[in-house]
Amino acid sequence: MKRYYGSKQTLAEPVEKITLDDHIVSKKRIFFIALFLCLGFGAFAYAFTHLGGGEKGWQTVTIDKIADVSSSYDFTFLYEFGKGKTSARRERNSLVSEYRTLTERAYKVFDRRAEYAGIGNLCTVNRHPNEEVKVEPELYRALETCLKYDEKLLYLGALSESLDALITSDGAEALKEYDPYSDESVMRFFLETAEHAGNGSVSLTLKGENKVFLYVSDEYMAFARENDIVDFIDFGWARNAFIADYLADELVKKGFTHGILQSYDGFIRNFCEGEEEFAYALTFAVNNAGHFHAGEMRYKGKKSIVWLHDYATNRAESDYRVLELSDGRKRHTYLGTDGLPKSALSDMLIWSENGSCAEISLQMAQYYISDSWQAEDAYETAGQLNIGLMTCSDGALICNDPAVSVPAPKSYGDIVFRLELRTSE
Repeated sequence: MKRYYGSKQTLAEPVEKITLDDHIVSKKRIFFIALFLCLGFGAFAYAFTHLGGGEKGWQTVTIDKIADVSSSYDFTFLYEFGKGKTSARRERNSLVSEYRTLTERAYKVFDRRAEYAGIGNLCTVNRHPNEEVKVEPELYRALETCLKYDEKLLYLGALSESLDALITSDGAEALKEYDPYSDESVMRFFLETAEHAGNGSVSLTLKGENKVFLYVSDEYMAFARENDIVDFIDFGWARNAFIADYLADELVKKGFTHGILQSYDGFIRNFCEGEEEFAYALTFAVNNAGHFHAGEMRYKGKKSIVWLHDYATNRAESDYRVLELSDGRKRHTYLGTDGLPKSALSDMLIWSENGSCAEISLQMAQYYISDSWQAEDAYETAGQLNIGLMTCSDGALICNDPAVSVPAPKSYGDIVFRLELRTSE
């Protein structure tokens, strides 16, 4: 059995040596085949053929009557039913109920735009600068992680509203109003906001017992009022990394230990116990020829996987994460320390058995969100942190993890994908 997942990057399968043709699939203990690719509604699409009968095996977890405030819209969730002590039907009912509760809570806790009765969330912190406030434990842990690995990501969150407006803009007039590369005054606003984010004008202090204090200087407060800045901190491009970690960790605590969560923007938590083998379908851009399904990365056991990419592979990314202009230029949510969208290369895939999505993202993002790709430094850091790293250069899938394999890389005319092992010296 083999589970696929990814984007064009699909879902997962344990690997059993079986042969498939267009019309016949062996029933030899194949619980499902996850096929392809990117979808159009807010997560990556997976089509599954369940061949075992009954309700056991791998299935997508769907929620009936989803609330408007739910992070489930951003995720695809696969789960292998029938491994617990209860019946698969009872297990599914319990899981769906728990997942519904968790995704609704995740949305509220990480929401920067609205407050909710009885919940200390991200909006609560932003609406009460220079005051001590109490937040939810999961938000406190996320803030703690961010302060440990990439403090400035939080403070660049002041540009989130402007960035959202830019990504969703349409037409020359909108670009002039929101795009820093199209208008000098907008460029000045982005640069000045980023300067405040890095010069001590804003800082978050964790006070213990889930209490935090957001300091904002008088000068920055005046600048914010003048420029309609309403949020001083936000998780930006990494938001779904923190939500994926929260959902996976809470599900495991509840005894659900055979699932895979994937967000539409490339954050994956495989929290399956055991040493089952999985196949992760790879997508990489090559030169300016577009992005391609490059093959399948095979690995064993649980993993946190993060795919940073500066182009859209589904409708949700086109709507919320990447703006592709008619001349081929792109604007996306990866902000550099100067507050401007940037990426050193098209793709960077990272993974870890022990680190969370948020941890490995923040540890390695400095190399991706940069004006130039520093390969030596990136691979050295990944090696020191036991983080798997794969990039693509002219079809070469350069990987630092000898435990993974890409048994059948793909070819597209002159584009030939191939695996090359690289380790830090």
